[in-house]
Amino acid sequence: MSQENKVDSRQIAGLLDRQLIAWPLLKNNYALFEKVQIKKLSVGGVDIIVQFNPSRIVSAGAKVDAKSISERKCFLCPGNLPPEQEAVAFGSDYLVLCNPFPIFPQHFTVPTRRHVDQSILGRFEDMLDLTRALNSFTVFYNGPRSGASAPDHMHFQIVTRQYMPIDHLDITQLKRIHKGKETELYLLANYLRNGWVISSKDKSEALSCFTRLCQKTGTPAGEVEPMMNIFCNYHEGQWIIKVIPRKKHRPSQYFAEGDDKFLTSPGAADIGGAFITSREEDFNKVTPDLLRDIYEQVCFSNDEILVCL
Repeated sequence: MSQENKVDSRQIAGLLDRQLIAWPLLKNNYALFEKVQIKKLSVGGVDIIVQFNPSRIVSAGAKVDAKSISERKCFLCPGNLPPEQEAVAFGSDYLVLCNPFPIFPQHFTVPTRRHVDQSILGRFEDMLDLTRALNSFTVFYNGPRSGASAPDHMHFQIVTRQYMPIDHLDITQLKRIHKGKETELYLLANYLRNGWVISSKDKSEALSCFTRLCQKTGTPAGEVEPMMNIFCNYHEGQWIIKVIPRKKHRPSQYFAEGDDKFLTSPGAADIGGAFITSREEDFNKVTPDLLRDIYEQVCFSNDEILVCL
């Protein structure tokens, strides 16, 4: 990726400050975000923050089938952005935008300039560059069938660091399963959302390790890449990358009717432990047992994650 027009964390924070003044929709939704209801639950010793955020109902209920996508304008294409929305270039391929429906105190979307499908294959190096440049944030990726509400347009998201419980994960307590020259790979198990953690000081080694994980995980029939969510931080010359494979897009509760209906389409925020509900009735009925069931449906069990190694 071209390194021209690189930005840093300070410039991105300034973008949000300007947009809060110039863009009424963004200002209003950030004001609503400050009033969201939150409750913290422990699921077998794993902390989950449940958020009631009505503005996210559009994302939670987004129709991502091919027909629905073909019938709507892409809201990430430069030509379709609202006139108030300011974009900051990152390299020659990406734009940084304030997300007008925030679920974090700072929430940005980073789409490609061109309308290309959501896929991490061939873009993981870009994610590492973005994380290094914006090192006071967490960068995450939703696979096209793992929470992306725009699977037809490649994008990352940048969010407040340390907001999601997964940001607080102590990798020194994890089992190391590989050690390279500048890279270590850890097994993330007994965490509801099992996977792996890559710790690396070398970009090429991190890329190689991630590629091997994708090969071991495999691509389900009908998909273009392994189903997964990815979280990345950069601190003191080191990337910490959490890779959470998925086995299902949405849990059975999403498709249920009546009282059994629970509107959730888990994306990276939910997998990261910031579980978003957009309906008050769902927020009120969330229990540790319900969360466990949802995570067990969409994420790998301990046994399943071991089979991938």
